[in-house]
Amino acid sequence: MVVAGRVNKVAFYCRMNHSNRDYTQFLPEVELALEERFGKGNWEMKLFYEIASGVDPNRKEFNHLKMELKAGNYDAVITITASRLSRDWKQFMDFMGLCQEKQVEVITVRQPEDAQQIYDRITLFERNYFEGRE
Repeated sequence: MVVAGRVNKVAFYCRMNHSNRDYTQFLPEVELALEERFGKGNWEMKLFYEIASGVDPNRKEFNHLKMELKAGNYDAVITITASRLSRDWKQFMDFMGLCQEKQVEVITVRQPEDAQQIYDRITLFERNYFEGRE
């Protein structure tokens, strides 16, 4: 859970494709977003980086990150776009559900692909569409 005034532990998940492997291009944007959100010096970041397909359920670093979140080791996850987390809807929804359960904020650097807004819209749709159904 993000708490103002203390150092927040942040996981930077960066999945790259096979043609573009340079995650360092995103570091200035990520650091700026974290400073805007938490203040300078109020965050500590660990990188979870991999070159993999966004639909692969066996992504090593993605699964490692989920284990870390289940253990309560991070306050927030930052990524460039929602599609970096997953290009598979079930994986995306499961990940966001885990973050919500563990009170982990998900920060998406580039708009309009904000992971939290996408998750909220899909959850609202499910609730409205399937209301009263078992």
